[in-house]
This record gives sequence, structure tokens and C-alpha cells, in this order.
Amino acid sequence: MRKLGRLLLIPALMIPLLATGCVPHRQWGPGEETYYVQWEGATHRSHVDYDHRSKADQRAYWNWRKHHHDHD
Repeated sequence: MRKLGRLLLIPALMIPLLATGCVPHRQWGPGEETYYVQWEGATHRSHVDYDHRSKADQRAYWNWRKHHHDHD
């Protein structure tokens, strides 16, 4: 029974790590689609839904995005 308790504890402890550490930058708020379309145009990419982009393209978008802030 102790082993079962430990086995159940491990996933429970990992949930916060997965929730914060494995979702790289995706903070899709209002207006983000506008920036995404701008990035596609600026980098001469065809329109593809973000979720269907390669991990490399997703990282490239967020690298581009951090230099194109909202100026509210």
C-alpha cells in the first residue's frame, strides 16, 4: 500500500511542473492573432494555424514577438 501511495504522489507533484515548465510561451491573448499574421507576412511564411507549426517555427514566432510589444 505504501508503494501505491508513492506512485500516486509522483504525478501529483509533477502537475505544477508540467503546468509551468512545459508550455513554452503560449500566452494567446486578445489581439495575438494580429501579431501572428504580421509575423507570417514579415517572415514570408504561408498561413498555418499556430498549433500546426513546427516547434522551431513556434519558437521563432515567440522570439520575433518579444521584440514587437504592445504599446498601450
